[in-house]
Amino acid sequence: TSVIAYKQAFGFDAPPYTYADFDESDAIVLVGSNLCIAHPIMWERVMRNPHSPQIIVVDPRMTETAMNATQHLTVTPKGDQALLYGVARILIANGWIDAEYINAHTSGFDEFADYVAEYTDECVEQETGLPADQIHRFARTIHEGNRVSFWWTMGVNQSHQGVRTAQAIINLALMTGNIGRPGTGANS
Repeated sequence: TSVIAYKQAFGFDAPPYTYADFDESDAIVLVGSNLCIAHPIMWERVMRNPHSPQIIVVDPRMTETAMNATQHLTVTPKGDQALLYGVARILIANGWIDAEYINAHTSGFDEFADYVAEYTDECVEQETGLPADQIHRFARTIHEGNRVSFWWTMGVNQSHQGVRTAQAIINLALMTGNIGRPGTGANS
């Protein structure tokens, strides 16, 4: 899943991060990941982060990681892709994107923006089971972060729509310019 998503986004399979990014992020988005239990060394880095990061967990389960999150989005199973597309739509609609970065480093953004336009609040609420205010809070947290890192593990990689979900995560990092700087990235 991650190999294909990275190759389609960047042309090669090399995640654009280091574990030091856990120490530098001011917002950490974890999708389908119980980092606390599955990757305890990485979780220790999150807990030692001196920036008191927002920790957003997208997971239908109340995991140990979710218990320590500042935001836990209990998305219905298979609803994470719709959530990510809905957040992309909100970011675009509010102008909370890095147009300079998009123009310099991406292609196909207009087509992507057209595609996610159909992921209205009502649509995303129905597909995710989340209220619109929680979805908008998630988008605002990404917008307000200076160094946002996005992380996913088996919850995405073993999904029937894993490649597209991983691409949606990568797209959030790209469209907000949260890639290629310390504390940022779309990371499997």
